[in-house]
Amino acid sequence: MSRSTKNPQDDDAYQNDYRLIQAYQEATNLDEEGFEALCPSYIELSETSTRYQDETLIGKGGVKEVCRTFDNHTRRWLAMARLRPDHGPEFYDLFVHEAWLTSSLNHPNIISVHDVGIDPSGHPFFTMDLKGDTTLDSFIKGSQRELHDLLRDFLKICDAVSYAHSKNILHLDLKPENIQTDAFGEVLVCDWGLGKIISDPEGDSPDSPSHDLLDNMTLVGQIKGTPGYMAPEQIAKDIAKDPRTDVFSLGCILHAILTDEPPFRGDHEARLAATSEGNVADPCQKFPSRKIPLGLGAVTLKALTKDPSGRYQSVSELKKDVLRYMEGFSPKAEETHFLREAFLFASRNRIPVFVAFFSMILLSVLSTLFVQRLDFLQQSVREESHLADHYATAADAANQRHLDALSKSQEEQRALSQSLMSSVKNLKSKGVFDTPMKSIREAVVLAEHSLALNPDSEAAKFQLFALNSIQLNFKGALEFPLPEGHARHGYMSFAQAFPEFDYHREKRPSLEALCDFLEEARTLDPNHRPIIERMISYDAAVRPSKKSYHQVVLELINYLNPSHENIELKPGLEESELTLRSLNRPRLIVNRGGSEQCVLRYLNVRNLTLESPSVLDLAQLNGLTIQKLDLTGCARFRLKQPLSLPALDTIIIKSGHHSIEELRTWIRSSGDFEIIEAS
Repeated sequence: MSRSTKNPQDDDAYQNDYRLIQAYQEATNLDEEGFEALCPSYIELSETSTRYQDETLIGKGGVKEVCRTFDNHTRRWLAMARLRPDHGPEFYDLFVHEAWLTSSLNHPNIISVHDVGIDPSGHPFFTMDLKGDTTLDSFIKGSQRELHDLLRDFLKICDAVSYAHSKNILHLDLKPENIQTDAFGEVLVCDWGLGKIISDPEGDSPDSPSHDLLDNMTLVGQIKGTPGYMAPEQIAKDIAKDPRTDVFSLGCILHAILTDEPPFRGDHEARLAATSEGNVADPCQKFPSRKIPLGLGAVTLKALTKDPSGRYQSVSELKKDVLRYMEGFSPKAEETHFLREAFLFASRNRIPVFVAFFSMILLSVLSTLFVQRLDFLQQSVREESHLADHYATAADAANQRHLDALSKSQEEQRALSQSLMSSVKNLKSKGVFDTPMKSIREAVVLAEHSLALNPDSEAAKFQLFALNSIQLNFKGALEFPLPEGHARHGYMSFAQAFPEFDYHREKRPSLEALCDFLEEARTLDPNHRPIIERMISYDAAVRPSKKSYHQVVLELINYLNPSHENIELKPGLEESELTLRSLNRPRLIVNRGGSEQCVLRYLNVRNLTLESPSVLDLAQLNGLTIQKLDLTGCARFRLKQPLSLPALDTIIIKSGHHSIEELRTWIRSSGDFEIIEAS
């Protein structure tokens, strides 16, 4: 039906367009040849009888072999795992267990399973991502990467294992050969064949595989694990395994990263015996030529403690200690002394320490020169009393020169204080959005040094007030009385409204308290968007868990859009799925004085759905690491400049809303992405 231009109240407001009726009849009465011409891809897919073909063996393990195969349904190359031909039905459930267990884990650092099934011969198989043939073991033995890069890979391994533990799943076979990695930093934990479900007193997770089928499965007649990388409790009988078992294996991997070899060596029996004894030599003393950092050596020994109660009690604790070393702090496992902590402090704060040291030397030299000059004048007066008046005049002149020099030194201190404040402002205004924890920590140190050089510096007092406010430590901020010119600043209005807030890096407000603060801030003063964004940027960086953090981001969006109503931000079934609904065009970026980045970056969003009857500016999404973008709920959207979505692989739009060619012209992604037009 086509809409007429007549008055809708007339009887002839709508008329049949017989051209459309004729086109519909031609489309629905296609013969076989016409149907094939209309949808050849559909015909090709429907006639595909064999899904996997062109299998090529690429590797063998103790239980399975892996082939490279082409999937005719998805039109891509995959890796297919099958049982080795010499393994019978007693291994079937073990093989299926690995497939189900791996497919239940959805994490960027865990290999993805795509299909599990039984082939025509009755043997089980499963397919997964086809990655490169390099493992962490090849990078360790080949010395192809710096220690810092290997440690970053190790942190990603910890993230993957910690995620699996959150799903009540143990790996029980962690070793460098089971970690796929490449030169670009991609890390995937593979081979979950020995994985085990931990008993959960509150019941199994609904997205985990069957507990009855997967728990307590073992290799036939063999110990579960790899000698040299397994924990002592994996050898002993009747000792329960828990997350600390994987912590021990991670300690073995860290030992291999530092020394190029596992902590236990020798033949099979020798490694089992050494593991049972649990005596691990200090890698710093055993390998002096490698110059292993003392902090990492201490972390390794703690993770490799024979008694599980003496190890890190979770993978998160191990990761935090390694991260402390990488940030320049001493790990908790290292028993440091004062000189060691002083050295680490100086390493972390090279510029402030150098400035303070140079200032002390300068003051000492000036004081020494003055004292020496004064002694010389006094001695001259005693030796030449007949020229007392002359030398008295000279002494007065020397004293005046000293006072001038002292005044000049004070001016230099004030100038140095102002220079430090410029660095503080840059860290607070810009660095807080890129490296929040490091920038705030360094800015506080510089501001304190600036105040020490010039105790009357109003700028230094204000910056300390602002830095405490960004951390939501209003109680500490109010200890710095502000001068009259700063009394009405936005930081002060928030501090006076919430004087009981005394939060810092280790202590954060609850999500409910943080949301209440943002809601009250919107009513109190809605014109300080950069200040609020700095507070949320710091909180998102230091908060240990992002569960339900979309509530905070929603309140932040409401603050940025005080005049808008009915803005909704709802997660999907998965934490990585998110839907944003708004009746108006929402502001998602803080421009002047802000980060100029989308506030949705504070959430781990992979699938984003936007719904709005208004015109949406997609440029606000620039830089987000989303994989799927659904725009079918948008009346219209605008894209007039390049949009970088590096992880994008799928975008869904409503048919006819936008040119596909224009989308491909403006959108930038690290790989190819698919554009789907929904009717």
